[in-house]
Amino acid sequence: MYPRKCLSVVLGLILVGCNSSTDSPTTPSAPVDPPVVIDPPTEPDPSTPDPTVPEPSFGLPEGVLTVPDVSCSQVFDSTSALVDATSKEMEAGTTLCLADGEYSGDFAFSFGGAGTLEQPITIAAQNPGKAILKGGEVGINMGGSYTQLQGLIFDGVEYGSNLIATRFGTNDLCHHCRISEITIVDAKAQDDYGILVHIYGKNVWLDHSVISGKTVANPMISFNRWVDDAWDEATKLAELAQGIVVYNNYIANRPPANNKMYAGSSDNDYEAIRTGLSFTHHYPGDSFIVRNVFERIQGEAEVISNKGSNNLIAYNTIRNSYGSLTNRHGNSNKIEHNFILSEDYPLAGGIRIADDGHSVVNNYIEGARYQNTSHHGGIVLLGYDGAGDGDNGYQQVENVHVANNTIVDSVNSLNIDGGGKPQQPKNIYLANNLIDHAIGPVITQAERGMLPDSNVVGNIFYGQSFADDDAVALGTAGIEFYSANLEKGEENLYRPSASSPNLDAVSDYNKADFANVSLDMDGQTRSTISSVGADEVLASSIALTPLSYEDVGPSSYRLSKPQATMLETSISNPAFDDGLTTWANSGAELVNGSEAFSRNASAKVSGTSRLSQTVSLTANTPYVISAFVKGSYQLALGDLVKHSGVASSSKYQWVSAEFNSGSVTEADISLSLPEQITTDTELADGHLGEFRSNSGSSTVWLQNEGDSAGLGDVGSSGDTAFSDSGSASSGSARIRFKKSGTNHNFAATPGLSQMVANIPQNTDLRYSLYYCDNKGDNSLSTLHYGLKDSSGDIVAEAFAHVKDLNDAPQGDVKSCFKQVSLSVNSAANTSLEVFAYMTLDTSTYSEAEIYAHQQFTDDEVEVRIDEFSLTYSAAPNGASEGYFDDIRLMSRQD
Repeated sequence: MYPRKCLSVVLGLILVGCNSSTDSPTTPSAPVDPPVVIDPPTEPDPSTPDPTVPEPSFGLPEGVLTVPDVSCSQVFDSTSALVDATSKEMEAGTTLCLADGEYSGDFAFSFGGAGTLEQPITIAAQNPGKAILKGGEVGINMGGSYTQLQGLIFDGVEYGSNLIATRFGTNDLCHHCRISEITIVDAKAQDDYGILVHIYGKNVWLDHSVISGKTVANPMISFNRWVDDAWDEATKLAELAQGIVVYNNYIANRPPANNKMYAGSSDNDYEAIRTGLSFTHHYPGDSFIVRNVFERIQGEAEVISNKGSNNLIAYNTIRNSYGSLTNRHGNSNKIEHNFILSEDYPLAGGIRIADDGHSVVNNYIEGARYQNTSHHGGIVLLGYDGAGDGDNGYQQVENVHVANNTIVDSVNSLNIDGGGKPQQPKNIYLANNLIDHAIGPVITQAERGMLPDSNVVGNIFYGQSFADDDAVALGTAGIEFYSANLEKGEENLYRPSASSPNLDAVSDYNKADFANVSLDMDGQTRSTISSVGADEVLASSIALTPLSYEDVGPSSYRLSKPQATMLETSISNPAFDDGLTTWANSGAELVNGSEAFSRNASAKVSGTSRLSQTVSLTANTPYVISAFVKGSYQLALGDLVKHSGVASSSKYQWVSAEFNSGSVTEADISLSLPEQITTDTELADGHLGEFRSNSGSSTVWLQNEGDSAGLGDVGSSGDTAFSDSGSASSGSARIRFKKSGTNHNFAATPGLSQMVANIPQNTDLRYSLYYCDNKGDNSLSTLHYGLKDSSGDIVAEAFAHVKDLNDAPQGDVKSCFKQVSLSVNSAANTSLEVFAYMTLDTSTYSEAEIYAHQQFTDDEVEVRIDEFSLTYSAAPNGASEGYFDDIRLMSRQD
């Protein structure tokens, strides 16, 4: 029923304590003791983790640090027999075990009862990791108290709304329950939604497990704060999910939905973990997300979506993922000691903060790449839109301690006013943070100035420029602008080097009730005179390091790493960190300084110069190739795909192109100037950002409202076809006949037009725009668009109705935006007027019939238009140059 990957979850048991990089399946074998290290060095290197040095416990419940032993009351050799033995009223101390082997068929049941701490009720594998469920429908409900599920592997099973849930029903939740040492890989949802682990109740632990692979909506793991809105306040407090622990898990492989290669900004509900819902966020969570690895979480802009209060999110490692560790709602949370490593994923974020009272300390963020400044960056402090405690908006960011974080090699390193909302963040303690090797301006969304009522001290920032607006100027108190000369060191992290200047922190600063920063990111105790940033150079042993697959998951058994859906094809030296070596070079140059994008090295082509290298492909597989580019560019892979254009001459932008490999298994990536480039005319404000900023008035767009009586209406709208259209204030034009009007002339044609000058003569032009009509196939309106000459005569025109646009390219924010286009030769014209008008079907309906039409009486006749473009193709001129960085080739192997 579902396509399966060629690689099974079982993948092979490996020795406990040993690392494995193999992806080939092997037969499970019994766990063995780890090998004994002979003659360890008498003086261990303090730069590497010392196993005798304990990690900070972060206040975790002590029992979760180790896994329970399994002592079977009864062993079953069939799933049906085990299911028959379960009930909701099992005796305390009962442990029902599934014998070693592979099982198919359904495995759906509820179990639990009145267990105790000393005598829990358990369903387990007889030998953890050796009872493997393959196929069939799985639905496990845990209830009662001190109920445990341990050691089972779920390989490609099917599930409904939940695979595992910790409740029997609305008023029967599981408290003090534990899910430990389970593996879920590539479970297949029966619908287009579903949750793998749905946590209800208090003091529930999910630990030492592997959860990998999910494409449908809903988080992989979800905390449900309560389940019945009719509950009174006392019942809510008694039943809400609280004291949850998610510890030492590998949570991975959340590819984009709907077979996409990269998720769009409108994709939502595809997180790895969500800790509640918007309307419950102000209730205390008192929960822990600690020491987990999140890898390839690429489904949406949030990896962790925290929607609870008093939670600790600490010592997690996020790798190769889209989006951010996000405090979407909830107050007084601690986000500390996390390692966020983009591994050059082009949509990677860092940490995003809303609401108040948080501690954001000792986080290391490397390679934030998402260029949209609105909600993304290294650390983003979001603006306030007036939302209250129980609302879905953005609560006021205030009384937040942002201290001793390191952000390196990132775009939008510190976004101080995210989202362009009505009010700024305020009362922020921004202390001793270190930003180095920043791409573009270090501080973004600075238009309203530095954070009001805030204490800014001891920060050292450096990048290609200081801020994106002079409202936060060089010399701002509390921020020094010079390079810390960080270099790659232990654990391949950027650390202070022998050439680093003085990086002493300011220790005596007003931090209100927030605690002193006593540890660094390595878990070392900071000295009295500490350093800025997350790392202090100390001689003591390291306790905390970035985590990988081998560091987390089950203790009693080990599996080879699950295969990902989204795979990176190996490209040698893709970011030119080693110069132009490994690339076949015909006249290209290496550039650095202000001409480079990342890590002070990018490639430049001009004239006929070219870079290329051969890569291997998998036949009949969808791929996407991408790069950060500046100027004129052509990014090609043999004859499979050629993507070219003209990017900004001053700022790199990310471009991508999708293709299928067909029968090709090897091709050359080539970077060059295009033979022909798509060149923009002087059409202005095509994204309608200026039009919206001026509330529907414009210096370039002429509003045609039908006639002198204004019988149509043309204004601005916050809806937009694309999220990354160049401006936080981008929007669209709203064109309508208001139903409140009494003097409509339905033959009027409201819309926009603009005269475009300096058109090249005798040139083939392409005119396009995006059109949104959400009234469906029976809409009264049609879009009339085209071009007129300087005398007002139409030289090209077309009509579009929404019913005919099902297969048209669509926007990534609102799918109702569909692209329409036409081509025309400019002939002798040197100026042309582009227009887009709404017309009503007056040939079918009389004015009275339009007034009576349900579409008009229930709402109004209304459409939106956006993303105007008038372009032509031409050979690049002699001065054309192209710049490339971060070449990436990804395949999708579902």
